[in-house]
Amino acid sequence: MLYSLGREYLRRRKDQHEGRQIDERLRLLTTLDQARRALGDPDEIINGLSGRQLYLWRQARPDGRLVNYSLTADASGKVTEASWKRTPTQ
Repeated sequence: MLYSLGREYLRRRKDQHEGRQIDERLRLLTTLDQARRALGDPDEIINGLSGRQLYLWRQARPDGRLVNYSLTADASGKVTEASWKRTPTQ
């Protein structure tokens, strides 16, 4: 039981550290060009009526989970919103 608790604790610490790194990385992406260089080509682009676009990326992690990134850019290519979500462990 102690082994399971220790393993779960370490996994959560690793997830928290990775989450802080992802938050910082997204904070530094101020333009769509930077986002494409950092994340590659988006998996999906949704065009808005006001010239804004939603860009979605899905990246598989080595542990089998998926990280979803979403960025909203205005008509000039400036990132106005950025977020991410990791799928839970199965």
